[in-house]
Amino acid sequence: MIVQMTVILKLEMPQDSLILEKSQNWSSQKMDHILICCVCLGDNSEDADEIIQCDNCGITVHEGCYGVDGESDSIMSSASENSTEPWFCDACKCGVSPSCELCPNQDGIFKETDAGRWVHIVCALYVPGVAFGDIDKLRPVTLTEMNYSKYGAKECSFCEDPRFARTGVCISCDAGMCRAYFHVTCAQKEGLLSEAAAEEDIADPFFAYCKQHADRLDRKWKRKNYLALQSYCKMSLQEREKQLSPEAQARINARLQQYRAKAELARSTRPQAWVPREKLPRPLTSSASAIRKLMRKAELMGISTDIFPVDNSDTSSSVDGRRKHKQPALTADFVNYYFERNMRMIQIQENMAEQKNIKDKLENEQEKLHVEYNKLCESLEELQNLNGKLRSEGQGIWALLGRITGQKLNIPAILRAPKERKPSKKEGGTQKTSTLPAVLYSCGICKKNHDQHLLLLCDTCKLHYHLGCLDPPLTRMPRKTKNSYWQCSECDQAGSSDMEADMAMETLPDGTKRSRRQIKEPVKFVPQDVPPEPKKIPIRNTRTRGRKRSFVPEEEKHEERVPRERRQRQSVLQKKPKAEDLRTECATCKGTGDNENLVRYPS
Repeated sequence: MIVQMTVILKLEMPQDSLILEKSQNWSSQKMDHILICCVCLGDNSEDADEIIQCDNCGITVHEGCYGVDGESDSIMSSASENSTEPWFCDACKCGVSPSCELCPNQDGIFKETDAGRWVHIVCALYVPGVAFGDIDKLRPVTLTEMNYSKYGAKECSFCEDPRFARTGVCISCDAGMCRAYFHVTCAQKEGLLSEAAAEEDIADPFFAYCKQHADRLDRKWKRKNYLALQSYCKMSLQEREKQLSPEAQARINARLQQYRAKAELARSTRPQAWVPREKLPRPLTSSASAIRKLMRKAELMGISTDIFPVDNSDTSSSVDGRRKHKQPALTADFVNYYFERNMRMIQIQENMAEQKNIKDKLENEQEKLHVEYNKLCESLEELQNLNGKLRSEGQGIWALLGRITGQKLNIPAILRAPKERKPSKKEGGTQKTSTLPAVLYSCGICKKNHDQHLLLLCDTCKLHYHLGCLDPPLTRMPRKTKNSYWQCSECDQAGSSDMEADMAMETLPDGTKRSRRQIKEPVKFVPQDVPPEPKKIPIRNTRTRGRKRSFVPEEEKHEERVPRERRQRQSVLQKKPKAEDLRTECATCKGTGDNENLVRYPS
């Protein structure tokens, strides 16, 4: 019996596994055919309002929810390969990857605005103040009728990234006095959007509730459909590429190119959108696309965006009930300035490229001229050497003629050696003048003659220096006037040391300073046998505490009463006796001298 039971169980197990596999395959095939609208999250597809799928991105939507105008007879282009015409959403027709102006989410189906921007069709339906040019086709979307103060005014309570919580426009819960705010697409993820029935005649049939006021069952199946829609959109493209034949894929791509060319032509011929005359400032932080670009730029520059704090305070209210002032981020003046700046930068770059080409040409010409200059200098030296040899030979012949005639003949001017011009003090008297003409000057530091326009002449040593060779280097030529001059660092250090010595001599031993600089006289010669006269230091009569007064005769008291100016005048009038005239010998010329014409030189 036990053996028979085991045999029966072994025979029945394969049948059960086959039933399970069949049920799984049936359910998977059924889920493949069930399409969910990305606007209302409904899965009912009727003949009057069927769910269609984009043949490029694979997104699914009701015809009524997207406003399909019947330009394509296809209800679902994926039903067969060649029997229907391909259908594409507006974003695929224009060939763009749009970003919504009303929310930070990038998934979903989009519609283009009259100004060339893009918004989710769900956001356009649920955000109050957004209008449509054609209600049946739901395009174009107009955002100018909505108050711009709504951008970034409220913070979304469902956003995971706090940096995007104040982007776009947030709507409030429609349940009475509830103060919950959220983005439309964030509420769609949580299954909080609802729509009134078709039988109810309501002007605004779209409602949104928070988690506390939403219907639990309705929210549960909408949340389930949203997750199924996301997984289906990710898997459908890969499966469709495998299922479609190359001919069908080529047909879809050709049709897509036709739609894109048509959309490009319509964009060029489209009339300009109406813009209000008054300035409408909008914060830069309220645009999700701008924040993404700034974050991308920070990532490329190596800047961490996590260290910057996020302002979560409500900017629309304050303690006293008044509205806080919000600084405008994008005004018409700023936009005009930005475009003009870009145009100016382009012009400057073009001018810089032209100047660079001219500089390269001039440098090439300068190199050629340097080579020719060196050749001419070499030939000039050869000619000068040859001229010197011929002059010496001519002088020898002229001297021989003088010997033959027995007379002293005057040498003609052509045989005389040219006089070397002595350099002036301005040109530096210690330097030797070169026989070559000073056409190219060389730097006193690097000893090179390139970049002649960057050579700077020192007014003291008369040497030329490159601006980059100086220490510290200069960025531009210093200004020179009649009363000012420029000197190099070496001359400046030498001059500063002399100035310090002169300033040290200006301070007298008693601590007083002279009112103006006086020229120092040379130290006169004083023989060592005769000691110098000691200086007379005047002694002042000071009165000290605890000491007795010294006895001063009446004659000295009378002298003290004489004013100081009179005493100074008397000291000037009194002539000092002359020192003895000691004759001595000069060390250079061995001549005699006295104290007036001999100067002592310290050894």
